Amino acid sequence: MTDNTMTTENQTTSAQGVASAETPIQGRSVFIVETTAQGIAVQTAFATEDGRVLQLPALFPDLDYAYAQIDEMRRLVGQHFAKAAQIGVQVIASQMAQQQAKTQAAAESAEKSD
Repeated sequence: MTDNTMTTENQTTSAQGVASAETPIQGRSVFIVETTAQGIAVQTAFATEDGRVLQLPALFPDLDYAYAQIDEMRRLVGQHFAKAAQIGVQVIASQMAQQQAKTQAAAESAEKSD
């Protein structure tokens, strides 16, 4: 199961020299957070104003902005772990209900054969 979340940062930044040396790209750094079988994966990318998502590192123009974005990433990662835990509990409950139904069906079948 893969669950993708992309969050945009609050400040528009420029990535110069990425597409070409003469074309600045306007947009925002973003985090792509995925829940995978191995755990929570986080990638950075750059969402351009024209809707493209480029594989680029996040750009932090100052310390306060960097800390704000790190806090946002922490929040997103926490949400993904919470959701994964909730799904895990639902799977366990479903498996237990199935096992109880099998046990009850086997007991009823044994009673009928007696």
